[in-house]
Amino acid sequence: MAAPILIIQMQRMGDLILTYPLSLWLERQFPGHPIWVLAESSFAAALQRVSPRTRYIGADQTQAVLSEHFHLVINLSHRPESQELAGRIQCEQLFGGYVRQGVTRIHGQWQEYRASLVHNNRHNCFHWADMNALDVIRPALLAQTTWPLPRMVQPDTRKVGLFVGASEPDKRPQPVFWAELIRVLERQGLAPLLLGGPAEVLLCREIRALAKRPVASACGTLTLDQLAFLGQDLALLVTPDTGPMHLAAWTGLRVLNLSMGPVHAFETGPYQPGHVVLRSTRSCVGCWRCMYERPFCQDAFAPERVGRVVREMLRPGQERLHGLHLPGLEILFSDRDTHGLYDLRGFSSRQRASQVVSSFWRAFWLYAFGVGSRTDCAATAQTLVQHYDALAQRMGRDAIVLLRGLAAARTGNTTLMLDWNRFSVVLRPLSGYVATHLSNYDFAPQSLKRAEQLIEETLALLSEA
Repeated sequence: MAAPILIIQMQRMGDLILTYPLSLWLERQFPGHPIWVLAESSFAAALQRVSPRTRYIGADQTQAVLSEHFHLVINLSHRPESQELAGRIQCEQLFGGYVRQGVTRIHGQWQEYRASLVHNNRHNCFHWADMNALDVIRPALLAQTTWPLPRMVQPDTRKVGLFVGASEPDKRPQPVFWAELIRVLERQGLAPLLLGGPAEVLLCREIRALAKRPVASACGTLTLDQLAFLGQDLALLVTPDTGPMHLAAWTGLRVLNLSMGPVHAFETGPYQPGHVVLRSTRSCVGCWRCMYERPFCQDAFAPERVGRVVREMLRPGQERLHGLHLPGLEILFSDRDTHGLYDLRGFSSRQRASQVVSSFWRAFWLYAFGVGSRTDCAATAQTLVQHYDALAQRMGRDAIVLLRGLAAARTGNTTLMLDWNRFSVVLRPLSGYVATHLSNYDFAPQSLKRAEQLIEETLALLSEA
């Protein structure tokens, strides 16, 4: 039998579900190699019936993987114990973080890039599920993959799920929002159903009290696989960014994602195409951690507005969603780009400055990492210069400073190159990655050369535009 392939994902349930596409791609690219997944036992066992064909190993059963020789190991977990374990496993090839001889390293340019996003993801336009795979899976296989659209329900299906919880309070609406949304949906002839795990039992109780009417609830009563099967009878799931949202999208239930708080829809939105993301148009949207005393991005999510989106989603076609005017909010659709990678598409023909900058960096990293073309990258640079020349000039000036810092690093002064967040936000995707890359390779000559190439290419693209 061929040596197995191991995925290490010891984070939350949603992170585990986002490894499912990788498992399917690995099965296609490496036929005959069994796929193993090391994960938290509680999540792995509950999701076994809806996951790809893999062998799950509990995170507490490390001896089973230490005694095996693997063809490939992909560590997607940033927990210290997962990195320690990855460094001890016998394998032919390893991607992700690992520790050997007391030193932490990252193998894989996309895994390096992902590490550089910590507190620096404002302009990231790559989904976690894609970044899980890009170091390993052939671009052609990604581009050829077609994901099914959410299933179409019968017009008389009126039950709408409301998943009320999230991993952090700032990532979900307040109880009064859900209570009012229940009233809005009932006026539309819909039947709301409150959903949540054991942690949401008290929250559901508060929502029902605020609603001042009988409300169906399955909070705290369903296992994860039961929740997935219940979704077969729902017309739609309204949910913040949370693990059950990914479960719903994976199992074909259409999702309306209320993307609020310190989440980034490009990174963790519903992965399959055909879902709807509703998020604030505030300039701080997509943050790693909220910088304010409270998440002001929640303010635009009025229940009446969300109810209008639900109503139009349940009608045939998407034309009516195009006509909705919701100041302070934008409606986005999960889709795919020409490379088969996750994309979010909106209705506006004119992109905001932050979106143009993000588009440039998306094209830049695809080109830099061998997936995209320089032609596509140059086109986004031209758009940036034409519409937001001041930002392009600031990016260029900062890139020159970064290049000077690289010269200083060659003489042993690495301070500037590691201080990535001293640069303007528009250049931090580059300064952050360069800092991660140089640190990962201890400023070795090859890493300095690679950093120089990236900075000079950025300057060339801007000057040619």
